[in-house]
Amino acid sequence: MDRKAVTDRYAEIKDRVRKLAEREPEIHAVIMIGSYTRENVPADEYSDIDLIIVTDAPEKWFSGEYPDLLGKTDISFIEPTLGGGKERRNIYDGDKDVDMIALTLVQYEKALEEGVLEWVMNRGYKVLYADSARITELAAKYVRSVVSRSALSEEEFVNTVNDFFFHNIWACKKLFRGELWSAKMCIDGYLKDRLRVIIEEYSAVTDGADVWHDGRFMDRWADGTVLAELKNCFAHYDAGDCRKALAATHKLFVRLARTVAEKRGYKYPENAEICAAEYLKRER
Repeated sequence: MDRKAVTDRYAEIKDRVRKLAEREPEIHAVIMIGSYTRENVPADEYSDIDLIIVTDAPEKWFSGEYPDLLGKTDISFIEPTLGGGKERRNIYDGDKDVDMIALTLVQYEKALEEGVLEWVMNRGYKVLYADSARITELAAKYVRSVVSRSALSEEEFVNTVNDFFFHNIWACKKLFRGELWSAKMCIDGYLKDRLRVIIEEYSAVTDGADVWHDGRFMDRWADGTVLAELKNCFAHYDAGDCRKALAATHKLFVRLARTVAEKRGYKYPENAEICAAEYLKRER
């Protein structure tokens, strides 16, 4: 499929939000981010749109009528988002996913100055509406076009590794106790997120990979051997399978974390690894 040939399924929704902004003086800007603004991994037929609404009345986007003015709402809910704010997430017309972050002008400026917005805008953004040049000037000042990520410091690395090994033992204890749900959620939830952090570090330090946040597009940027090993790291809802997945997750994490430590000259928590490995060998 030619990704650049995708029709803009959101044209009508974008037109509606622009017209809404033009007639409502409390709305200062509407900025679109995400795949419809990217050159690298552009929009496809499954893409959503993400809108940053700069407004004097953010509550109108959370508990007011504004979201319903953009189309036929099928699903709508609120969840936490960047900088401790809120995000309205809607499905329109059966499958059009529109995420809306509403910020006051002060919040918008602060989020730009502190770098909170940069990591969602630096792969591309488009100003759909602005009532002053200041909106675009601020974005241009603080959002760098070059995507970069900060490596874990040695302290952060050591803490992440110890955290991972601690929860190896925690998950194993839950399995021994018969708390399958808790064990499974740790193995395929919490521990996988710790593994994801190390996969990102490993990919950056060994291949200089363009690592996306939260594991996005991992199948594109991660090493093939990592992806192959991941197949054994996830479990069915079964105690025996969880033990196997936990062991495979531990093995992959150790290999990658040791490489990161060696490449960066970081201390590696040997005792923590040994402690966890010995516990995973127990039958009860």
